[in-house]
Amino acid sequence: MRAAAQTSIAKGFAAIFAATVMLIVGLLAGLAFWCDPYWVFRDNPPWTHGGVGMSRLLDVEMRLIKPLQIARLKPQTLLIGSSVVYRGLDPRDVSAVAGQVYNAGLSALMARELPTLAALAVDVGGIRRVVIELDYFMFTAWPPPPIDRKLATASGRREALVSTVLNPKAVDNLRGPRSLRTEPGLWHADGYKATPDFDAELVGRISREQNIAAMVYRPGDLSYLERALDLLQGRDITIVLSPVSAAQRQLVEAGGRGPELAAWRRDVAALAMRRSLPFHDFVSSHPFEDFDPAKASSRYWLDTLHFKPEVGRWLLGRIGLAAHPAGAGATSG
Repeated sequence: MRAAAQTSIAKGFAAIFAATVMLIVGLLAGLAFWCDPYWVFRDNPPWTHGGVGMSRLLDVEMRLIKPLQIARLKPQTLLIGSSVVYRGLDPRDVSAVAGQVYNAGLSALMARELPTLAALAVDVGGIRRVVIELDYFMFTAWPPPPIDRKLATASGRREALVSTVLNPKAVDNLRGPRSLRTEPGLWHADGYKATPDFDAELVGRISREQNIAAMVYRPGDLSYLERALDLLQGRDITIVLSPVSAAQRQLVEAGGRGPELAAWRRDVAALAMRRSLPFHDFVSSHPFEDFDPAKASSRYWLDTLHFKPEVGRWLLGRIGLAAHPAGAGATSG
């Protein structure tokens, strides 16, 4: 009898413990869904204001978050590129003919990731226009980790969505992580990041930390662009080579990579010509040469690498997507 009673008590305790754990997990999951720290369920989570907010998670986990946002929003136009794109191209500056626009810029995007983004666009459906803004660094060294290829599938995205609420870091994510962000600026729900000016110290550090000499051009990586374009057939594709400041071009020359930059420009132009795709090389063909790398951000540049939205509006005008005709007003010098 005593043994049976002890067994019954043990079973009752186990059931209560399991129910308590399930309740706690359920409460955390519900709270995570409501607060939406990853910004993948709601347009305006409570920590945002008018669709704008500071997010450490977007800074450090954008390769998870942005594909999930694309799948939820189902835009008609994607702007693909590196941090140059998410800082410099504001979807609000794009013509209404493009429909809903999402800025799919990813920090240090590499050529090898382009097929995954293309597969995502195809799987989500409804995306009819893609602007691919390339820079030389995408075709050099390969920094891990890449976008998870599973995010290009509906099942992979469902699994990732579950991970955003049933996550060991859920409590930390709900505990005001925005104040711990790694980069200044405000994220928008459409993937754009409004970035404040950098001071001279930060500009100098960004310039010094570039290991240009190690950035060897890898022509073979053009095959990833080819694969992405194959996947995106039937959509309006525009290929753009990102504007580069004179200061940055001088860094490339000083690092011994000037001839490779020129070769890369020729190679991408030839690829676009073979495919009869609209192509725009703005590496040096732009009128925005006001940047001094010894000083803080200028009117047109945050640092040697990143242009500001004013340049972005000019770029959109040059490719025929500016919301206002003034975006096409500047000449390319």
